[in-house]
Amino acid sequence: MVRTVARRAKTRKQRREQQGRLQVALDAAIARVVREVIEEALAGEVTGLLGRGKGERRDVMDRTEVGAACNRCGRRHRHRFDRAGSYERGLLSLETWGRIAVPRVRCVCGGMVDVEFAALAPYGRQWFDLAERARQLAGLCVSLRDGVEILAWRNGQPLSIATLNKLVNQTAELATAFHAGPLARIPPVVLLDGLWVKLVEPTGEWYTDTQGRRRQRQKRRTFPVLVAYGADPATGERWVLDWEKGRDEDEPSWRVLLERLLSRGVCAANGLRLFVHDGAAGLEKAFELVYFGPGVERQRCVFHKLVNVRRDIAGDEGMSREQRRQRRAEVLADATAVYQGHDEAEIRRRLAAFRATWVQTEPKAVATLERDFDRTLVYLRVQQRAQSLGQDWPTRFLRTTSALERVQRHFRQKARQVGLFHAEAGVDAAIQLVISRRQLAGRTQQPWTRLLEEALLAA
Repeated sequence: MVRTVARRAKTRKQRREQQGRLQVALDAAIARVVREVIEEALAGEVTGLLGRGKGERRDVMDRTEVGAACNRCGRRHRHRFDRAGSYERGLLSLETWGRIAVPRVRCVCGGMVDVEFAALAPYGRQWFDLAERARQLAGLCVSLRDGVEILAWRNGQPLSIATLNKLVNQTAELATAFHAGPLARIPPVVLLDGLWVKLVEPTGEWYTDTQGRRRQRQKRRTFPVLVAYGADPATGERWVLDWEKGRDEDEPSWRVLLERLLSRGVCAANGLRLFVHDGAAGLEKAFELVYFGPGVERQRCVFHKLVNVRRDIAGDEGMSREQRRQRRAEVLADATAVYQGHDEAEIRRRLAAFRATWVQTEPKAVATLERDFDRTLVYLRVQQRAQSLGQDWPTRFLRTTSALERVQRHFRQKARQVGLFHAEAGVDAAIQLVISRRQLAGRTQQPWTRLLEEALLAA
């Protein structure tokens, strides 16, 4: 006779308690495996250095010199070296913290041999995965304080904010390489714009705070990050070409960026056809001093033009808030419709209609739209030139900096998360992290974190 045993469903609490006990066992096993694997690798390096396994006798005739020297006699012949036990060193990884046995090597003269292990950095207490994850969290716009908590979740050993900041700021090393050398690809269209960030910098003055500590007085400075964004209308690809920290959106700051673009190959001879920008006065002056070759056009951003029109819509005296909102919507809709014409003749007819409709009630907005209007139609000439070469260049690539504005959102998100940068290296690191995470320098199939670490190793 078969007896049936009734099954009783486990409660969530019981299941979680059992999972917790298993997790403790898993953590212990992980820590043990980490220690054993690393210790085995270090012992293998010593075997390779000495040319013999543990317990084997020295060959006194072996005069091979190795890449380690005795700190007493300075000799490098491995027949003089032998194993001398080990010492403990703490090692912190993303998953665990523990102590490992690091092998010692001794010379026959009694001195210790300075061995530089490939698997363990000198005086290193952190495994590489911790630094990689720290930079990943920074790229995801996680604050340093929150990053400390996240990184300590498994190993239980919180890093200091200063240590975490140092790991993140190593990304600043990529900025120099990003600005240097010829560009691998020159786009036909370059969009130019800037965003503002805040930085604290020393003034050179000192003061004593309320607790009697002597401190350096600092001041906050706001400065622009000027960005050049390439676009290929034929393929739809876009990527960041270069960027520059300026003192202001003035002529000297923009000229530095433009001259570097020119020196890196951005010119008419290499396929450049158009710059798109917002018409800033400093940039206009810089263009007068940097020549990119014959036939390179400059398009005034239509989006910025319409933003200025909206700004100058005054409304009638006595209008309510809702009436003013409605007026702005009507005028802006008509101004936008001007640029919906298919050719220059139709666009100018629409402009005349816009003027006839609003010149009496909104003269300032009409004047703003008509000011330098020809410079907002340059894209038509560039588009026609491309068509004559058998290429179809969509309008969205040619007349606004909207694509770059979307990129700037990522930079602004990072700037808002930081709030106030305390060093220019932090600015460089933040920009390079955003470029890496968003793959703004070009799309690839590899994870952005891996590409970032490979770039750091090559820097």
